[in-house]
Amino acid sequence: MYFSDWKIASGYIVGRGHIAKNMPCQDRTFKLKGKTSQGNFYGLALADGAGSCKHSDLGAEAITKKILYFIRSRYKYLQNKKNPSRYLLSFIEQQLYQIAQQKNIEVKELSSTLLCVTIVNNAYIICHIGDGVIGVLSENNHLNIVSYPENGEYANSTFFTTSIHHTKRLRVKMGILSQANGFILMSDGSQESLYDKRTDTLGNINKTIINWLSKASETRVEKAIYLNLEQFIARKTTDDCSIAIMRKSSPRKGILKNSRHQRISNAKQRSRRTAFNYFGKKEFLKKKHTKKRNYSKKYSSN
Repeated sequence: MYFSDWKIASGYIVGRGHIAKNMPCQDRTFKLKGKTSQGNFYGLALADGAGSCKHSDLGAEAITKKILYFIRSRYKYLQNKKNPSRYLLSFIEQQLYQIAQQKNIEVKELSSTLLCVTIVNNAYIICHIGDGVIGVLSENNHLNIVSYPENGEYANSTFFTTSIHHTKRLRVKMGILSQANGFILMSDGSQESLYDKRTDTLGNINKTIINWLSKASETRVEKAIYLNLEQFIARKTTDDCSIAIMRKSSPRKGILKNSRHQRISNAKQRSRRTAFNYFGKKEFLKKKHTKKRNYSKKYSSN
């Protein structure tokens, strides 16, 4: 049986609202690759800290890491469990409670949303708490939503990792991948540019973002994600913004390995020299050389 390798990239940026208040970015992303007894593990997580909670950035950063390591260590067990959401939710609450004790703060101060996609071979586990969107790109380049944003009692509210009274707030989906070519995760700040609330659909531009990973390295794509967050997406909202993507790479069988030059065609090599921008290529190209010097200072991503 053939299994696919996956490329992963992500980025986040502080919003204008938090800059004005001298607050830190409360969005976080984290990516994890590794091996399990079942095969190679690929994980991607995103969290949006609650704006009203002082230490939500700590909660978002911690939970994105902890959930991926936990799922990786128990992948087979979770796949065979009838109610994995309760099991995972118990772990999330326990971890946040421990952090709150260590920091001597209330658990509520660590509140955040949580979105994650994990893959081992052709099996997947997807988790989602609160708002934000998870989309999937098919092999024929069709884009669908896997998990929609979930609001709380009011339109401008949502559920968080710490909303203990809402025991069904964690949505879990598991199964076998069928013609999936990529995934995109976004916080509600990025939704303003990438998701149409009126029709509950993702714009075609999300296809372009996911497919960046078919044209360039993960490092280069992460720089492109940050530049587009900074120059375009963040300007349409005052909220923090984050994006995380996964895309299928070359197929493999067992431990079959191909050299990098065999896998990448000359056309793809040339495409790496092009600008990865979708909100106005000419404007981006004018700024490209001046922005390049600032990557190390401005770029922030897990």
